[in-house]
Amino acid sequence: MSSKTYNRLNVNSNENDDNNDENDNVDSNNNENNDENENENKNENDNVDSNNNNNENNNNENNNDNIEKNENDNDNIEKNEIILQPIVRKPKIEKKQSFLSKYLKSIIYGGMDGLVSIFVSIAVSFSSADNKISVLLIIVLSKLVAGAISMGMGDYLGTQADIDFAKGERKREAWEVEYYLEGEKSEMVEIYTKKGIPEEVAREVVDILSLNPKGFVDVMMVEELGIMPDVESQSPWKNGLVNFTSFVIFGVLPLLPYLAFLAIATAAKIPSVQHLYLFLIVIGITALTLFLIGIFKAKSTDTKWYKSGATTVIFGVIGAAAGLGTVELIKVIFPDVDISQ
Repeated sequence: MSSKTYNRLNVNSNENDDNNDENDNVDSNNNENNDENENENKNENDNVDSNNNNNENNNNENNNDNIEKNENDNDNIEKNEIILQPIVRKPKIEKKQSFLSKYLKSIIYGGMDGLVSIFVSIAVSFSSADNKISVLLIIVLSKLVAGAISMGMGDYLGTQADIDFAKGERKREAWEVEYYLEGEKSEMVEIYTKKGIPEEVAREVVDILSLNPKGFVDVMMVEELGIMPDVESQSPWKNGLVNFTSFVIFGVLPLLPYLAFLAIATAAKIPSVQHLYLFLIVIGITALTLFLIGIFKAKSTDTKWYKSGATTVIFGVIGAAAGLGTVELIKVIFPDVDISQ
């Protein structure tokens, strides 16, 4: 073999060795990359598994806390240890609401009656043959005083009747609770079951309520008879006084134009004035006052003011129309009778 050929073989051998080394390096790098990728994937999977385990642990802890909380709530309910959050109100608002809840009915009742009845009296005097202002004032002022006293006494007697009735029913219910407790409990269970409460729950509630006889009687007064506990705490004379005062205050408003004219005419020695002008002013004052009464009622009962005002005006118009219609009907039936006499 020649030297050239030998050299060529050596060169080729070296080249092959180099190629083999390169291939080995590539394979080694690939293996390293694969190992790294496998390690990374393994780490990621481990992290995911760890996060899932943590989430499961957290969820289990939260569920356990909720279960314990529910168990504690159930224990409190069974022990009658339910804690209610207090309702905080401003003392001034509570005082205002307490006053209105006691006397709102008397204020509205007396005010509406005084305003409408006095307006009808003025209208009748205006339509009569002798429609002098002096005659009108005598008739209407007499009606104002008599009506106010009558309304006040009526409210007093009505309130006293409610109190006496409530006290009588309370005595009867208290006697039945003392001597026939099981029968009263059965009646209360029946009332609650009719309202959709399961019988078993109703019996448990009634058993708890019956532990306090006085409180149980209060509940029976409301549920069985529809009598609120505060009925017996009313003051008849206060209700009557509020009704009387409301009648006078609202009833005198339609008279203000005539009283003002009488005072001015007496001081300035004015002989007369058109009766129609004063009567139109009276109509405006009466309508406006009725609307204001409706607004007052709406503010006290949390309803829409414009609807309440309009409703009050409509009722006032109906009452006035009924009164004036009666007068006109009498004139038709008895044409020779003078209403003003």
